[in-house]
Amino acid sequence: MKRGGLRAMQRACAAVATVAAMLATVPAEAVTRLSFSGVVDSVSAGYAIPGIDVGDAITGSLLYDPTVADGQPLNWIGYYPGAITGFSATMGALSFTQYTAQSPNSEIDVINDDFVAGLYRDDLYFRVAVAEAATPDVVRFLQLSFSVAGATRPDVLVDDSLPADFDPLAFSLRRGFITVLPPGASQGNNFVLNSVEVAPVPEPRMALLMLAGLPLLWLGARLHERRRRPAASSPTRPG
Repeated sequence: MKRGGLRAMQRACAAVATVAAMLATVPAEAVTRLSFSGVVDSVSAGYAIPGIDVGDAITGSLLYDPTVADGQPLNWIGYYPGAITGFSATMGALSFTQYTAQSPNSEIDVINDDFVAGLYRDDLYFRVAVAEAATPDVVRFLQLSFSVAGATRPDVLVDDSLPADFDPLAFSLRRGFITVLPPGASQGNNFVLNSVEVAPVPEPRMALLMLAGLPLLWLGARLHERRRRPAASSPTRPG
């Protein structure tokens, strides 16, 4: 191997070693992304947010940590404070992000009261304090609700555990609302969720592993190019 190729190999190996060292210091994280879209279908007087009207489209996503500990001792109610670690949404002409000036600023609730009147009433609530871009100091309250009422679906939620992922189509009701704080009641700008997708987010370790492979890909491309490059003809010595 020529000196240039050897140096390239050394640089690639050094880059891989650096990323490997970084991997040893990066903790594993469990993060799930919930993406949603829908449309506003009703507005409650006294609780409505100006600028969001009936018929307006809603799109957004949130990140949550499924490993947060349950803060509620009852075995049919799960309370997970601070589980939502990121939020963004567009509702009509307004843009919202998670309100970070207070803590906790979010919670996830799991209700599995399958013993009530013989009916399964499984509910999963994502609740988060949000602020609009134009008024970042005005706090709002948003909730996404996934409910199964009056149906025999004991497999939708398991006890009061927070699911790492779940099938939104298993819930017969998929709705949401945004209102003032405190919420008082489930009223405000109410919307139906037409599309919901849930998927785990790749861990930082995976991203670093992908970065570690880039120097090797670059080196392979360089070596392949050199093999294909025709050898320069040697100058002829004068006779």
